[in-house]
Amino acid sequence: MAISLRPQRWLWLCLLLALLPLGCGQQPEPKAAARLIVLGFDGLDPKLVERWMADGSLPEFDRLRREGHYQTLATSNPPQSPVAWASFATGEGAGAHGIFDFLRRNPETYAPEFSIAQFTPPAHSLSFGNWDLPLGDGRLVNRRQGEPFWLRATAQGQRATVQRVPVTYPPDLVQRMLAGMGVPDLRGSQGTYTLYATRAMAAAESGGRVVNVAMSNQGRIETLFEGPQHPLKPMQALSLPLIVDARADSAAVTLGDETRELKLGVWSDWWPLRFPFTLGSIPGMVRLRLVEGYPRPLLYVSPVHADPTDVVVPLTSPPQYAAELAERIGRFHTLGMPEETWSLNQGHLDEQGFIDMVRTTLAEGEAMLFDAMDRHDSELVIHVFVQPDRISHMFWRGLDAQHPLHAESNDTARGAIGWIYREADRVLGAVRARMGPDDRLVVLSDHGFASFRRAVHVNRWLVERGYLVLTEGAKESEPLFAQVDWSRSRAYALGLNGIFINQAGRERSGIVTADERAALLQEIIKGLADWRDADGSVIVQQSFLASAIYPGAHAEDAPDLVLGYAPGYRASWQTTLGGAPRLMVEDNRQPWSGDHCIDPAAVPGVLFTSFEPGQSLDNIAAMADFLLKHTPAAPAH
Repeated sequence: MAISLRPQRWLWLCLLLALLPLGCGQQPEPKAAARLIVLGFDGLDPKLVERWMADGSLPEFDRLRREGHYQTLATSNPPQSPVAWASFATGEGAGAHGIFDFLRRNPETYAPEFSIAQFTPPAHSLSFGNWDLPLGDGRLVNRRQGEPFWLRATAQGQRATVQRVPVTYPPDLVQRMLAGMGVPDLRGSQGTYTLYATRAMAAAESGGRVVNVAMSNQGRIETLFEGPQHPLKPMQALSLPLIVDARADSAAVTLGDETRELKLGVWSDWWPLRFPFTLGSIPGMVRLRLVEGYPRPLLYVSPVHADPTDVVVPLTSPPQYAAELAERIGRFHTLGMPEETWSLNQGHLDEQGFIDMVRTTLAEGEAMLFDAMDRHDSELVIHVFVQPDRISHMFWRGLDAQHPLHAESNDTARGAIGWIYREADRVLGAVRARMGPDDRLVVLSDHGFASFRRAVHVNRWLVERGYLVLTEGAKESEPLFAQVDWSRSRAYALGLNGIFINQAGRERSGIVTADERAALLQEIIKGLADWRDADGSVIVQQSFLASAIYPGAHAEDAPDLVLGYAPGYRASWQTTLGGAPRLMVEDNRQPWSGDHCIDPAAVPGVLFTSFEPGQSLDNIAAMADFLLKHTPAAPAH
């Protein structure tokens, strides 16, 4: 799906649409006689579900299993959320829907790009003083190809409410949709937090920024909070004044035109903001948390979310749905991936602060789903809860006695995954209590989980074997292949599971001919199969040729080789962005301690239904036609 727009100023179009008098004189929508309700719990793992159903920790899941149907559900290859949920939506594999990873590589630059959505700015602009005025329209595109089953249901006359499904930005034109993974913050990123520090702290490696600020003897900080880019000055950010009067257990904070009292370790409510510029202002909202008080205060500010009461991104379909929903349930996180994992990973947010954030996004999701169910006007209701995935990523170290950080894990870390599974069970019970006698329920996850004990630097392995060549004198390479000699390199790794051949006629500086390609891939596959860690453990359990696993029109965008790591191993963060450190494998000593981007056979998801499916459901891609088949017919208007 594509939306044509002008940068920044296209945001006002959404506001104008929301103000139009819609539905005047129309008859109310007839109630749905029966519904198919689909609950996604991202990352729910069958081993844990089965263990905790058996010991009584998950009574609602166990009741659904006994009264309906339960099975494991094969995930996508690779088992990454955007790949799996795109298959769920379209019923196609990655070769058809075109999503192969969180990242895709640009063969012209070798640089990573976000795989879910792409904004192309206008080709021309007019410079006037220090202003840059865009001429013509930009274009916002959902890179997922194929038709999702909710659009097919809509074409058949059924009504669909779709909330928070990943890879739905910009949203599809159904009765109601709230976009999920893919929605950016107002800086255009996938979430950039800010930490104000009064002591020396290293810069954030990813996902945020640290601002070192001076403090007076009385505990006052006066600085600026930078928000979205200036609509007419591309190199300049809009900002608001920020004043902090810190005490040991609290702080008086002035941000923009408002002053509030923050208690130590407690998230603020949503803080609406307006970033002024010459021709108007851009609305947004943040949440704040005082992580530490006086004498060395740390103030955490969330990414700048689009305010659903004053929409400036294509967040929902129809555009006014965001404001209507906020009027009923209050403001809510709008960022596609709102749980700020990187801030915890880098020590900029405390564990309880992260769990409290997840608790909030979970409550918001419940309110959205229950609002949709209580309206009773959609034959198809879909909501994805991502919280099990986020908690599992950050706290698997608490479950795994072999993880390098397990011994250092406190009671919070060791209990977090059990807590979020019990919360999922509670949500399931509340949904079933709201169901009518003719409603049907499907509950699924996109993949399971495994421990992430050891980080694998694939590009270093390629360097050691001569497939990736560094520039003269370089011992390692920074991300984005900064020290790589492409004129002598035959293969490179980028993203969480992929290796690409530096192919002549495809990559900008490709040197491998089409005749050499197959033999080179087989050579790499054999080398990976023989790769062992220091203790003799297998690192790569399986390697998959893209030509064998990706039939479809978009297979040419796939990595040439997809790596299925053994449980316990995963590509390093440096690998994902094209870095080549000096080590090949090292302990993972970051809170992000659980993962699923490994051999798909090791991390299946789960599937529960309140009825017998009546057909074999082998994998997540098989779900689309099954769900469409079981969506009830809409009543005649």
